[in-house]
Amino acid sequence: MSGLARVIRYLRPYAWMTVLGIVTTILPVLMELVTPLMVQFIIDQGIRAGDMAAVWQGSGIMMLAAILGAATTIGQGIARAQISQGIAFDLRNDLFRHIQRFSFANLDRMQTGQLMTRVSSDVDVARMFLSAGMALLLRTLMMVIGSLTMMLIIDWRLGLIMVTMLIISGSVIFWFLRIVGPLFSVVQQKLGKLNTLVQENLAGVHVVKAFVREQYEIENFDRDNVDYMEQNIKVGRYLALVMPVLLVLTNLGATIAIWRGGIDVIGGRLTIGELVAFSNYMLIGMSPLLLLSNILSMISRAEASSKRVVEVLDTEPAIQAPPTPAVITKPAGDISFENVSFYYSGSRISRGLDATAAGNGRAQSQSGIPEAEQANGQRLTRTARGNVRPIGEEVLDGISLHAAPGQKIALMGATGSGKSTLVNLIPRFYDAEGGVIKVDGVDVRNWEPVRLRKEIGVVLQQTTLFAGTVRENIAYGRPNASMREVVSAAESAQAHDFIMQMPDQYESLVEARGANLSGGQKQRIAIARALLTNPSVLILDDSTSAVDLDTELRLQQALAEKMAGTTTFIVAQRISSVVDADLILVLDDGKIAAQGTHEELLAGSEIYQEIYYSQFEEA
Repeated sequence: MSGLARVIRYLRPYAWMTVLGIVTTILPVLMELVTPLMVQFIIDQGIRAGDMAAVWQGSGIMMLAAILGAATTIGQGIARAQISQGIAFDLRNDLFRHIQRFSFANLDRMQTGQLMTRVSSDVDVARMFLSAGMALLLRTLMMVIGSLTMMLIIDWRLGLIMVTMLIISGSVIFWFLRIVGPLFSVVQQKLGKLNTLVQENLAGVHVVKAFVREQYEIENFDRDNVDYMEQNIKVGRYLALVMPVLLVLTNLGATIAIWRGGIDVIGGRLTIGELVAFSNYMLIGMSPLLLLSNILSMISRAEASSKRVVEVLDTEPAIQAPPTPAVITKPAGDISFENVSFYYSGSRISRGLDATAAGNGRAQSQSGIPEAEQANGQRLTRTARGNVRPIGEEVLDGISLHAAPGQKIALMGATGSGKSTLVNLIPRFYDAEGGVIKVDGVDVRNWEPVRLRKEIGVVLQQTTLFAGTVRENIAYGRPNASMREVVSAAESAQAHDFIMQMPDQYESLVEARGANLSGGQKQRIAIARALLTNPSVLILDDSTSAVDLDTELRLQQALAEKMAGTTTFIVAQRISSVVDADLILVLDDGKIAAQGTHEELLAGSEIYQEIYYSQFEEA
């Protein structure tokens, strides 16, 4: 129960409310235990003795017990509601705050759907147990222990019969916990997988429809949904099994006890009132056992979900702040890479690997580069230089460069050559595996991450906008920026004109992920968002790929004026985007294949020449 033990700590801020919940759970049980005792009193001292005063006295105490039990049950409901919602609030906040600290490396390993399941479904399962489940468990234990104690007091011989049945029932319950506990973990994992599939499908719904893949996605969802359903059915079968077993045990115990008790009453060792009281205590104690299977199911689910929640909370962010961060008073934007190497998730490039040795099922990609699949399911691709690497895992090898303050550095190369990876190392979205990256002469690992990123404006390859107004999206990095500053940034990004044509101009609503904007409009708003932060380093990762050439030219001119003195890194596919760069780096296979100005590369780099002539062939 390591997961639940951790999550139970979230009860501490609600200590007084927890005490109230415990008291209001115990009192109704005590009131229920009073009732059989009063029934015995009424039968033996009232009815058999013909004493109506005793009957009225016992009945009055039973009524008062019922009223007090009902009143305290209301208090229990209030306490449970406060504890339940408070724990869920605190858990979700802690999870969300912790996830915000994750680096790109953490998020690469944790799927969005899995994280969403843990923040929502897993937290809710833990919440339900810590409020309703614990109260129900405490009530069940109190009723079993209390009624068993009273049965032993009334007649210890009959009481031992019930003790034996409880031991056998406890063995069944222990077996059930051992079997079902791990199954609930699998159920939550499959639910997370299902949520991931739905999240990815909704995020890429335009691609799904464009390629008419609705039926394929439906079949994928159906397969995972059936898998999830079958796992739940498997758990349900165990639940269906344990209930009848406990029912047989409790009825068997009750039958033996009543049979033996009847003999004792006839023999004069027990009174009728004592046997009736014993029978009532037996019902009070044994009935909760029938609910115990549901309670244990709740415990198993809560433990599985709590472990998944704790797993996220215990995951250390891959990017850690240094113990004593460097103090940089005036960032200038001097960037240097010294023999930097990097790879994703332990995947190293395999030099000259024979694709046929990687596994069966080799396929030909659309680009004509063969793809292979290893035995462990890893997809591979062969690069133009004959090397094989995992698909989508861009690797850098021995990168060295220097960008002086105010310089414009351009990165070019084929898809997968490492351009985006290189610029992602500057704001320390990832840590380099080897070598050193310095900003203003200080290793980025010695910068405080927040301070470092405040000095770097980034326009990512995949443009992300949030639901809100245009102004809120542009001012995302500087929420307190004035309207004048927002407009100025938009003008430099060539976004002002189309924004003014929108219904509410800068107060116009942007749908989630910018669904109501074109690709070029989203990119220009993203550029304006980066410019507004007034960074000392600006990174534009293929940020004008959806912008027409005329707009791109105006944008370049505006940036040259507004960002004068700012070190700029441009990842681009178009030669027209980089011709005026101070230094152009041509990446191939994770290495710098060539570097220089446009004129120098055009004269001496075959790769650059190929890119140039492929784009200007008609001209």
